[in-house]
Amino acid sequence: MVGMFLNIVTFLLTTYFYYNSMRPSLTYDTVSNPAKYEIYMKNYYIGLAGYFFVILIVQFLINTYAITSNCGGVLTENITAAGLLTFFPWALIFGAVVLVLTIFPGFKGAFSDVVGYFYVSNDANRIITDLLLNQKVEKAIGGNSDNTTALQQTPATASLSQTGGNKSERERLEDAADAIIKICGNTSVLINQLVPSNFVKYWQTLNPLMKPKYRDNSPEGLGIRDELFKITVTRDNFGEAMWFVYTGILIASITQMKIANRGCQSNVQAMEDNYQKYKQQEQAEIDAKSKIKETDYTITN
Repeated sequence: MVGMFLNIVTFLLTTYFYYNSMRPSLTYDTVSNPAKYEIYMKNYYIGLAGYFFVILIVQFLINTYAITSNCGGVLTENITAAGLLTFFPWALIFGAVVLVLTIFPGFKGAFSDVVGYFYVSNDANRIITDLLLNQKVEKAIGGNSDNTTALQQTPATASLSQTGGNKSERERLEDAADAIIKICGNTSVLINQLVPSNFVKYWQTLNPLMKPKYRDNSPEGLGIRDELFKITVTRDNFGEAMWFVYTGILIASITQMKIANRGCQSNVQAMEDNYQKYKQQEQAEIDAKSKIKETDYTITN
């Protein structure tokens, strides 16, 4: 039980350290610049590899200590068993999870859409509510004259009536409206669609339906954009971290169960060395008792 406790606690501390120190921070300027984003991804992979390496070393040391505590002997006698019980499950299971999340980041949504959204929901809903126009977009674009009039009432579409209806502009607004219609009743739909890799595209799509003060890279718009992007990264990181935590706890539990059930194994030389040490200790105790019995005591008045 002590070994399992140490395995889980050290793993959680390592994971916390990774997300607070080892993992590089991602900003909107980085993700919108291909050159900067390439450098970020290299640093990300280096940090992820370092995180995985630290986990392997720490878990290996703890498992070696656990086997030594259960079976006795010195650490060097238990290195092979500890290595097999550590590197194989962690590399096979945890490594596979890391690889899958790297290649298919959409799997993060299993946790980021629930746990991650719960963590950022208050700030995210506040930002989305403040960012977007409060209007019935579904009625604004419908294809008839009444809907066209409603659409022309917004600052973003006033130019349509003056130009006779620019097709590309209308299509852009329709795409934006289609996205907004999905979130009229629940902003979680939009928030859970946002991930760092598609944030730039979504931000550009939503631009026509933002409040005027937030459009076209205005100072207020840049501020709320960076704030929303930070929330998006946090939600995405939660999804990834929860996969790591659940997998790590599972592997730590399996490993400690294997250690408890494997029994104690030792080679002939190690058994002989332990026996000789036992005989030497026993002889030392006998000699100490003999010296006590042979001691002469003199009584004087």
